[in-house]
Amino acid sequence: MRFCGPALLAAALLLGPQPAAAQGTLTSKVELEKLTSASPGQPAAKSYTSPDVVVPGDRVRIFTNGGAAPAADVKIVNPIPEGLVFDGTSDLKDFTVSVDGGKTFGAIEMLTVPVAGAAARPANLVDVTHVRWLWSTPIHVGTSRAVAFFGKVK
Repeated sequence: MRFCGPALLAAALLLGPQPAAAQGTLTSKVELEKLTSASPGQPAAKSYTSPDVVVPGDRVRIFTNGGAAPAADVKIVNPIPEGLVFDGTSDLKDFTVSVDGGKTFGAIEMLTVPVAGAAARPANLVDVTHVRWLWSTPIHVGTSRAVAFFGKVK
């Protein structure tokens, strides 16, 4: 996969400590969002493909899929890859973000960013450095859970 502009995309999946019985298979991949024209007055349809090239402004989703082995107390922490700006998630269950390099996590609307010589300002999507899911519900054998976050290419 080639990335144009300053982006070098590396979707790093980091798993926190898990009990031996919780070991399962987790995978991660990157997909490019494509919008297909719809009828007048209708929203464009979204589809996702594995990209060969992405350019500034492209929206990609970083997709993580739970495997078929039991998994409990799963912690997924993904840094926002260099060259991307966090652009949301559709899976808010057990989800938090960090704006300080992964030191602390919380809901974006509860986080602030320090400003030199002034009061801290509310955090926004461009400030997000990491995303995290702490799965509160175990993934049982034969089932899976998929989570994804989106990023826009800088």
